[in-house]
Amino acid sequence: MTDSDLYHVLKQQIQQYLPSVDVSGAPWKAFLASVNETYQKFDVDQRTLEQSLTLSAEELLQANEEMNAVFAAIPDQLFHLDSSGRVINYKLGQSSHHYLKSEKLINQHLNDVLDIEVVDKFQVSIKQVLEQLSIKHFEFIIYHDKKLYYYEVRMMPVKSREVIALIRDVTERKLAEEQIAFLAYHDSLTALPNNRLFKDRLEHAISQAERSNKILAIMFLDLDRFKLINDTMGHSAGDELLKITSQRLIEAVRKTDSVAINANGNSSSIARFGGDEFTILLDDVENIQAIIRIAERIVENVSQPMMLERQEVHISTSIGIAIYPDDGKQADEILKHADSAMYHAKAQGRNNFQFFADSMNQSSVELLALENNLHKAIDNNELCLYYQPQVSVVTGQVVGMEALIRWQHPERGFVSPGVFIPVAEETGLIMQIGEWVFREACSQGVEWLRSGYQLEKISVNLSARQLKDEGLPVLIALILEETGMPADKLCIELTETALILDPEIALARLKKIKELGIALSLDDFGTGYSSLSYLKRFPIDTLKIDQAFIRDVKVDHEDAALVKAIISMAHGLGMDVIAEGVEVQEQLEFLGANACDTIQGYLFSRPLPAKEMEDLLIKR
Repeated sequence: MTDSDLYHVLKQQIQQYLPSVDVSGAPWKAFLASVNETYQKFDVDQRTLEQSLTLSAEELLQANEEMNAVFAAIPDQLFHLDSSGRVINYKLGQSSHHYLKSEKLINQHLNDVLDIEVVDKFQVSIKQVLEQLSIKHFEFIIYHDKKLYYYEVRMMPVKSREVIALIRDVTERKLAEEQIAFLAYHDSLTALPNNRLFKDRLEHAISQAERSNKILAIMFLDLDRFKLINDTMGHSAGDELLKITSQRLIEAVRKTDSVAINANGNSSSIARFGGDEFTILLDDVENIQAIIRIAERIVENVSQPMMLERQEVHISTSIGIAIYPDDGKQADEILKHADSAMYHAKAQGRNNFQFFADSMNQSSVELLALENNLHKAIDNNELCLYYQPQVSVVTGQVVGMEALIRWQHPERGFVSPGVFIPVAEETGLIMQIGEWVFREACSQGVEWLRSGYQLEKISVNLSARQLKDEGLPVLIALILEETGMPADKLCIELTETALILDPEIALARLKKIKELGIALSLDDFGTGYSSLSYLKRFPIDTLKIDQAFIRDVKVDHEDAALVKAIISMAHGLGMDVIAEGVEVQEQLEFLGANACDTIQGYLFSRPLPAKEMEDLLIKR
């Protein structure tokens, strides 16, 4: 006797659904023994089987009241059928029975009870069960009231020309299995295919393209500055941004016939590859121009402003494009090349798309190596600070200086901050590097002050990601205490971008920093997107005029007017003004004539290492 026999099926279900019933009692023991005896005789010939049956199917279905209660409680529905498919008797049990076309079932044929597709499955199984004297399993699906219902059938012989069919509603189990299968191949946040499903579809598309001699385009997208927004506004805002972006991608590619849309309305050729990365497969594209049009539409769609937590946010995307078969014939190779092209797009200023070229492979390898080396830079003492003096326009004396980070790589030599700072921002290393800069600048400042140099301020740059850190004020206070640096000798420089990404958080952090006695400076003023109301709202002490306005101040009347206006406005708000990028005497004269307080630039000095900066202080 096996677990699939009716004997074990009924016994298990009785114990599961009617635990109070004692199946070891005499009536039940006799009933189950009879069933067992019946099925033990399946191995003998048909005539012997019929003669030895001590319990007919009719008797089984018309058992005592306790037996009827069992069938009313178990989820299975039981049908007694003859060999032609006529209903001899039935018990519906407790499950739904949306598959039935009629409630009057006795002596009805299956054709009158079930849909034709289901009838065919029953007829085939009846024939097999009676021929083989074995149990058969099959499933069928019914669409009822705008819903799909799944049923599982176990059919077994009870006489030479009759069968019992146990039917169970397995809809909930099937839907759960489908959900599990969906989540295995789709992103739970956006409902887009994940990288696993995308790779499967890409491999399939490559096989088809190879047979039909057609080209494919693979786009690899990365959202510019997503990590910054995610860190400053929180993960819930980041998740909402990803969902909005996925819909914008769908809308951008829906206008082309080359992209399939699945039943959920999502493009089956768009995937969330991971984090803020998306991939798009364009199959059967006619030419490069068609690919360009789609890429342009994606860039435009993604760059539209969006509202996150009642705040307008701007995002953009960098897209890398690789073509099959020109840029590779294997899925992994094409994806790798599209990824390289995406990094090239970022290097070109972001918010654009670039096609793959062989030269990008080398630059991608170098970028990865740069990231790995940056992890070791602090431990290996490869980072250092240079200092650029800030000079009083009135006295000509050095009154302050800005600390600027430099990286002396043992093999590459000096690595430009414009190269490694974005990498530090993207990877989160900026937090560790920023802390090192604060501590190093404060230690050096204390050393100079103890040596008698009369410095008003040492300025340290702060990134938007650092400003997001709730523990920043405490960290700065700890560094001041450890190094002995007076708080009023430290100035923190921020950009407009750092302030406007999350103004409420920025304001809260800056207020705590100001309570320590530290000055605040707004760097590169005039190049950002903030309104003038920010100057009043934030506790800013100094405005730094960007060098872009200083460069042509003697020949460009508009630049001259802007610089004058900024100086006048800053003084009216009680702020000092520092002009950056002063390189020639004419610029200095203009700034002096218009009451600028302090200048910084190559006219006086380039950024210098600490020892050379000390020599300059002695000379001046």
